[in-house]
Amino acid sequence: MEAVTVDPLTHMTGTPMTARLRIAALAACLLVFAGNASFADETKEAEETAPPQPLDVRFVRWLERIGPLISEEERAFFIGLPEDYRREAFIQAFWKARDPDPRTPLNELRVLWEDRVDAALSQWGTLEDARALFYLLNGPPGRFVLPDGRSASYCLSRASELEIWFYGGSDRSPRHFVVIFVRTSRNRPYQFWHESPVRRPTARRGLPTTDIRLLCADEWFGWAAQAVQRDLAGAGVIEDLSTPPEPPAEWLATFAAFNTDVPAGAPRFDIDLEWDFPGRNQTRTVTHGLVLVPNASAGRRTFQERDYHSFHLTGEVIRDDHLFETFRYRFELPAGGGEREDERIPLVFTRYLRPGEVQIRLKIEDVFGQQFAVVNETVDVPNLEQAQSLRKTILETFPALAEANEAAARGERLLRLVPPRDERLRVGMVRFSTHAIGDFDAVAFSLDGREILRKRRPPYGVELNLGSHPTEHRIRVEGLKDGEVVASDEMSVNRGGQRFRARFIEPRSGEQYLQSTRAVVEIAVPDGEQIERLELYLGEERIATLYQPPWVQPVVLDGPNLTYLRAAAFLADGSSTEDVVFINSPNPVERVDVQYIELFASVVDERGRPVPGLERDRFVVTEDGVPQTVRRFEWVDDTPFHAGLLIDTSASMQDSIAQVRAAARRFVDTALRPKDRMAILTFANRTQVESRFTKNTGQLARALSGLKATGTTSLYDSLVYALSYFDGISGQKALLLLSDGRDENSSFTFESALETAHRSGVTIYAIGLKKAATDRTTRRVLERIAGETGGQAFFIDQVSELDAIYAQIERELRNRYLLTYQSTSTKADSEFRVVRVEVDRRGADVRTMAGYYP
Repeated sequence: MEAVTVDPLTHMTGTPMTARLRIAALAACLLVFAGNASFADETKEAEETAPPQPLDVRFVRWLERIGPLISEEERAFFIGLPEDYRREAFIQAFWKARDPDPRTPLNELRVLWEDRVDAALSQWGTLEDARALFYLLNGPPGRFVLPDGRSASYCLSRASELEIWFYGGSDRSPRHFVVIFVRTSRNRPYQFWHESPVRRPTARRGLPTTDIRLLCADEWFGWAAQAVQRDLAGAGVIEDLSTPPEPPAEWLATFAAFNTDVPAGAPRFDIDLEWDFPGRNQTRTVTHGLVLVPNASAGRRTFQERDYHSFHLTGEVIRDDHLFETFRYRFELPAGGGEREDERIPLVFTRYLRPGEVQIRLKIEDVFGQQFAVVNETVDVPNLEQAQSLRKTILETFPALAEANEAAARGERLLRLVPPRDERLRVGMVRFSTHAIGDFDAVAFSLDGREILRKRRPPYGVELNLGSHPTEHRIRVEGLKDGEVVASDEMSVNRGGQRFRARFIEPRSGEQYLQSTRAVVEIAVPDGEQIERLELYLGEERIATLYQPPWVQPVVLDGPNLTYLRAAAFLADGSSTEDVVFINSPNPVERVDVQYIELFASVVDERGRPVPGLERDRFVVTEDGVPQTVRRFEWVDDTPFHAGLLIDTSASMQDSIAQVRAAARRFVDTALRPKDRMAILTFANRTQVESRFTKNTGQLARALSGLKATGTTSLYDSLVYALSYFDGISGQKALLLLSDGRDENSSFTFESALETAHRSGVTIYAIGLKKAATDRTTRRVLERIAGETGGQAFFIDQVSELDAIYAQIERELRNRYLLTYQSTSTKADSEFRVVRVEVDRRGADVRTMAGYYP
């Protein structure tokens, strides 16, 4: 066998690979997703009465090009779709579910895959060849320098019956490996060596021998081939890398749920449908749909001696033969006592639609009656001027919506805060501008609930002092006309990437409503997460469930009585957040937040070993010198944690970065449990989130594999950013900082970093490497910020010591005491509160946070 220097993607055609294929930064695009979506029973049974259309040639070609990525379940569902507009929507959702970084406008995987398919077809003429499959999933092989100075990316036998590709890491694995392809005859495509039935023949039969050293004259190639044999016999690396990834969990079930198909033979019932266009939202028309269900024919069920109706509403908006949007609602309403023929149950929903003609399909499922209603009609969505003449239509049928429609009509005057251009943290004097449409007597600006300035004429902008420390602030702007608020907007600055919060924008507490109002909820979502649903309650009754934005819902009230609205938002993992607003209260309702302080405390003996088994009465907690009553006490050895690895990737780390990557990878593999979450952050001139918080060890490994050392050290900036990234996370939190040098060019000071640490509640474990271990200033910085957050500082000369340190940190995180108390302090919220924990145990040392800001 000879070593050739041509690239396996050019030696047949002479065409160079596109530059995009060589970008190593896209190595994390092909994600290995765990789990497979399964449909709800009713979704599996749903069928369209009309048979599916024959596949257009463009969809046949798409299936061919996407072959290795699409599962059999996805393929069958796609082929079975009854209309082409749904197939087009499927393709968009298919790629969206696999987007490695939804925060960017470009779907990196889709671009990379299309380029690789084009290159593979140009090279081999088919995607059925094993070489094409492996190239699509793992990218091109690397290049290695041979003893004679030549470089090669693969080894090819003289008869071309055997190819060996060499990788120094791929899209799906950071390790070095080689992969062997075999061809049993010239008329057949190549197969994987480990799948071929001829991988064990003898050389006398003229087929590839199992001792590949006989075919590779070069010693290095012989060694590489032996490595393949070890992998195949051991870890099964090549089998994993040649197997297409599982599809993302649950996306297909979600897509299937947003359809308007009705099960064949299902009972039907009639409804009335009316449309109203009370205002606009930016460039779109606010559209209210009113579905009226006859009370006499609606199903009902009794719960706790009261009857209820339950309806699921699913809709599709089709414009120019393309699916513009889908939506889904759930309504659960108390049943009225009347059975008159003219009594009807109102189901109201809100969409923001562009003016023009659209086709709207609705499926209304009466859950308790086990029957369906179907609507398929064309709606001419008016512009603002046309909507004004149509506004009274729905109110003639259902006048109780008058106040909700009036609230929606405020959107005719538009007032929006212009968000900052980037996500950096902001301090000092910051200017905020607005986008305004309509006539206002004045525009008022507020900071954290306190009005700062009113402007009487445009342009409506303001400069606000956000202080010297990057804490979260709420900016609100209100447009006033005749003494009334007719337009408003709010935004957060310096909000952490993990905050999950629901907040009512409308209705406003203390205002009076007679028959209806409009619920408008703002939801802050952690990075990388999506809202699974928003539930709205009137009092204790759940009245509507929204599965997609806008998070807006007209609400019919039971007269001008004191009541409250509650919004509960849920993520896919079950996490939830709530907000409550009181309606028609005779007096202002003051919100009282009862704050419990959680202290995670490590107790160690003289040798640094955890001390378990201590009782509550052995601990004394004081705040500003005043003893506090411990309300909750427990030993936590299995409490999940959120841990961030903050790694210095400045140029001085060049000689250490490979070992640092490997040690961090081992820590991820050994420490992460199913309920834990880890994130990878790096810093040099600026801080970068390489992987958001996740339990996916493969995603974390890919993030680590791409780390390179370049730039200078912004230590304090990185601490401020990384600690702010934890904002919104509760429970046990830890930041593992690794750096080899002192701060060089941060915008923030050490005092700002320390204050951020005090506010964050994050335990910091600081690891000083090489120069950082000997520089006195850096040592003091790392020791102080670790000590005041309940962590520890480590200083090492050799990267090989990292494994032991990571193991010690994990052991400490798994062996801590949790002490909770309700503060008795009367200090202002802006003041720091000093906390001390002492334990009655000889030789024991307690590490916990030195204090906090409320």
